Amino acid sequence: MNWSRGRLRIAAVLLLLSGAGAQAQSYPTHPITLVAPFPPGASTDFIARLIREPLADALGQSVIIENRPGAGGTTGTAAVANAAPDGHTLLVTVNAPVTMNVYLQKNFPFDPKSALAPITTAADVLLVLAVHSSMPVKTVPELIEYARQNRDKKLSYGSAGIGSAHHIAGELLKKKTGIDMLHVPYRGGAPAIQDLVAGHIPISFGTTPAVLPQAAAGSIRIVALAEAKRSPDMPDVPTIAETVPGVVTATWVGLFAPAGTPKAIIDRLNRIVVEALKRPDVIEKLKQQGAIAVAGTPEELGERVRTELASWGRIIPSIGIQPE
Repeated sequence: MNWSRGRLRIAAVLLLLSGAGAQAQSYPTHPITLVAPFPPGASTDFIARLIREPLADALGQSVIIENRPGAGGTTGTAAVANAAPDGHTLLVTVNAPVTMNVYLQKNFPFDPKSALAPITTAADVLLVLAVHSSMPVKTVPELIEYARQNRDKKLSYGSAGIGSAHHIAGELLKKKTGIDMLHVPYRGGAPAIQDLVAGHIPISFGTTPAVLPQAAAGSIRIVALAEAKRSPDMPDVPTIAETVPGVVTATWVGLFAPAGTPKAIIDRLNRIVVEALKRPDVIEKLKQQGAIAVAGTPEELGERVRTELASWGRIIPSIGIQPE
C-alpha cells in the first residue's frame, strides 16, 4: 500500500513538472504587460521602456507598459503579486515597494518575502536631494542652517510616497539633525519633482532620471546624493552622509514576476534582459540618466531583497516612523 502511494506521489510530481515544462515551451501566448508602479517620468518607467523592445523582439509578442501608481508603489506591485503566475504580467520596480513599504504602511497587502519571483536587478539608480532654484542653499550644511533659522516657514519636502526611499531619506535627515520638515508624499517621484520645479514645495528627493533634466534646465538644484559614496559620474556632488553620517539609502530597479511562475520562464526572461542590459547602447542610456546597469541572477536579486528586508526592519522603527 505504501509503495502504491509512493508511485502515485511520484506520478503526480512528474505530471506537474511536465505541465510546467509545456507551459514554458508555449510561452508567451499573448502580449506581455510590464507594470511600473509609479507614474511616467520615474526611473521605473524609464527602465521599463528600455527593456520593452528587447523583450518584444526575443519573445515575439508585444510588450505593454502599464503605469499603476499609488501608495508609494504598493498598488502596482500588489497587482503583479496577485496576477496569474504565467509570465505575462511582470513588474519593474524600485526596491521600496518590495523591501521598505511593509514597515511603513498599515494593512500591507502582500508578503514581500514570498509574493514575487525575482528575475534580475536591472540597475542601481542614484537618489538625490534637490531644492528649488529660489532656495538660498547650495550645500547640506546650508540647508540645515536655513531650516533651523526659518522654522516659521514650515519647510516641506516631497517624496515618491509613504514608504519610498525618498521618504526614509527625509526622515533620517530630520532625525539626525533635529530640523523640522513636513513630509509631502506624492504618487511617484516624477510628480514630486514636477511640483518642486513649479515651486509648490521647496525641497524634494528624487531619482536621477526624474531630476537630471530639470537640474540641467536650471529649474532646480541638486544639493547632494543620498548614497553611501559619491558617484564617479557625478564626482562634484557630495553625499548627505559626508555632513550627516547615516543618511543613506540604496535605490535599485528590479524585474519580478508573480510567485509560482515556472522557473523555465524566469530563466528565459533573465537571459533576455541580462543580454539587453549588457549592450553598450543600453549601458550608455542608463549612464546618461545617472543609473548603472547591473544584470544579475534571480538568486542574487532574491538575496538582495532578503538582506534589505532585514536591514530596514531594524532601521525604520529606530527613526520613529509609524505605519500609516
